[in-house]
Amino acid sequence: MTNVGVIGGGLIGASWAAIFSKSGFNVYVYDSHPTVFKTYIKRVKLFLEELKSIDKNINIEESLDRISTNVSIEELCSKADYIQESAPEILSVKQELFARLDNLSPEHVVIGSSSSAMPISKITQNLKGQHRCIIAHPANPPHLIPCVEICPGPNTSEKTIEKAKEIFNNSGSSIVNVKKEIDGFILNRLQGALLNEAMRLYSEGYANSDEIDATIRDGLGLRWAFMGPFETIDLNAPGGIRDYMSRYGSIYTEMAKNQTEVPDWSDKMGEKLEIERRKILPENQLEGRTKKRNLLLKSLRKVKIENGEV
Repeated sequence: MTNVGVIGGGLIGASWAAIFSKSGFNVYVYDSHPTVFKTYIKRVKLFLEELKSIDKNINIEESLDRISTNVSIEELCSKADYIQESAPEILSVKQELFARLDNLSPEHVVIGSSSSAMPISKITQNLKGQHRCIIAHPANPPHLIPCVEICPGPNTSEKTIEKAKEIFNNSGSSIVNVKKEIDGFILNRLQGALLNEAMRLYSEGYANSDEIDATIRDGLGLRWAFMGPFETIDLNAPGGIRDYMSRYGSIYTEMAKNQTEVPDWSDKMGEKLEIERRKILPENQLEGRTKKRNLLLKSLRKVKIENGEV
């Protein structure tokens, strides 16, 4: 496969365009709001520059030349071998869009969605082409965080799964094969578990938001930047993971008994957090902090690669 279609010209879509074009694919980009393309190339070029700081072999100009912007959805479907949809996270929008893609694209074309939580079976429940549809869920920003969850539905064919894996292997992604369909997939369910507990601790007054952040920022996150939860506990007991579970499993069992209540995600709690966060990071500094986040992410990626942690 040499041609990839990207549906959506926003941040996620632009990030995908950078990933696919730097990997040698011809990229065709469609968005139902053409005004997004006024600043599109500028965004993609920035993302390619960030990628080049990780991999010096990337040719930015050649990558940009492989991107065709503001094409019609008909042209995109006629030329693409694989399509990555990055429309808003609204079920009706995705269902309507997938219906069009299924009708317009040839039978061999695989259609993937960047959905953050919706299983592909919900998006494609009325389509004849369910067999060629799949979730390819990235973390944000995709071009700096290489994890991609490949999540088939009950009717997704094995051929579709293999084609999607081929695309993302060739794009340098770290593929997670999700074997069974579940809302939120794996990444967001793990993130959700952490966020729910953070919200519970905050709303019940155990610590302020920045102190809770510090336990990840200056604590757990330093390890998690290069190892996951199972490897972490495998290294945290002399005898490995089974030894850790024997020593500390009862602690986590007891904690879990007190983590059954749904945390407070109300507007009132959101207002309280907004006030607290804006004292730490004023609204006019959000964009600058996002840029610094990306700077640190690309620096971390480079350090990991240089130390064999790809």
